[in-house]
Amino acid sequence: MAERATPRRNRLLLAQWAELLESDAYRRFWFMRLASHGAANAVTYALLVFTVRQSASALATGGLLLTLIVPSAVFGAVAGVVVDRLPRGLILFLSNVGRALLAFALIGAKDSLPSIYAVSLGFGLILQFATPAEAAVVPHIVRPTKLVAANSFINLGTLVSQVLGILVLAPILLKTTDGAPLLFLLVALFGFAAVIITVIPQFHFAPQNDGRGRVTISAARREFAESWQTLSRDSTAFLGLTLLVVTSISILIMATLLPKFGTAVLEIAPENLVYVLAPTAVGVFLGLHSVEYLAGRFDKLATISGAYLLMAGSLIALGLVPATGDFLVSVDPAGLFSAGPLNEQSARIVATAAYANLYGFALTVVLTMGRTLLNERIPLAMQGRIFAAQAVLANMVAILPVVLAGLLADAIGVGVVLIAAGVAALFAAAWSRARTGKLYAQSP
Repeated sequence: MAERATPRRNRLLLAQWAELLESDAYRRFWFMRLASHGAANAVTYALLVFTVRQSASALATGGLLLTLIVPSAVFGAVAGVVVDRLPRGLILFLSNVGRALLAFALIGAKDSLPSIYAVSLGFGLILQFATPAEAAVVPHIVRPTKLVAANSFINLGTLVSQVLGILVLAPILLKTTDGAPLLFLLVALFGFAAVIITVIPQFHFAPQNDGRGRVTISAARREFAESWQTLSRDSTAFLGLTLLVVTSISILIMATLLPKFGTAVLEIAPENLVYVLAPTAVGVFLGLHSVEYLAGRFDKLATISGAYLLMAGSLIALGLVPATGDFLVSVDPAGLFSAGPLNEQSARIVATAAYANLYGFALTVVLTMGRTLLNERIPLAMQGRIFAAQAVLANMVAILPVVLAGLLADAIGVGVVLIAAGVAALFAAAWSRARTGKLYAQSP
């Protein structure tokens, strides 16, 4: 009886996360992700810094992001079918080995913009296989009742890996060295992740004959269409996927705009922006810590919808950071900005940290609940294709907004672009809600 009551008493505590770590498979999977995502985040940061060193234009940054997302448009459907056909342990192993080789190649490529783009394109290609494979294996290593907690703790690992890669390893080693020691360390981290994969009991590495034949373009299209039809018949899962897609696009747009935001709005160097955004970890952690309680209190669909609206509003608010900074200076709370130690730049940094915390909280809840809805409602044999579909849609739809965001940020200002991104996110949610409502009305 006491065991049954534990989840309710500890919804906002760490008990369920500790229980998850008692599972050898989940614990090894979590640390594998910590190593590989920490290295991947450091690589992304390094690629961004290497690109900015070659060109400070927001368009150049957008070009870098396109090398990471274009492979999804070309290989995403095939990758999803491969993930559902081949052993996911084998896919994850080869993905980490491949990224280790690319990190090594970047040592000699970091001083040329075309070479940086070429290596980044390789990372983008591998990502199409690694991302759906990671998302699809979660139901195989945890019980269905633990999916919310499992995805929440996985997102905590993602946060830790971001701190490790973006706030610790990459900034320190890029400031004190030419970048080669960082890249050697990342080779080791990817290699470590590959080794851990081999000792997870539920992961298999030998292909099994399932009677479906070889993976061809026509077979990939047919099986991808089959999974899409399954998704379309479930209005809740479809809404969850749509919100995940738009959220992913918002992340890419934010990544494109951040260097320009740092220099134009906050008047700081791009490499120092990570320290301004470091307090966002508080909002992310609060989102991770409260997501299960919110899902139990308001149900999963209401939780993800409310968090998404907050995320869109936070994007708009970030576009209004200069106005918020001027307001803080005019109000001058506690005399901090007139005779105090702070100035207009400090006010903008304070506003940025506050709005970024809201964005981080909402983003975390949306990502956790969206993945949980798909894990719960989509057949296990199709989840690789569905998570690949998420990446395909996000990256294909993001190509034009990312390019426009870079161009418009240089032309009319980063604040206007952020406001437009938030408004567009609200319109996308309204369209998806109207579509799912229509599907629900048509269902028998």
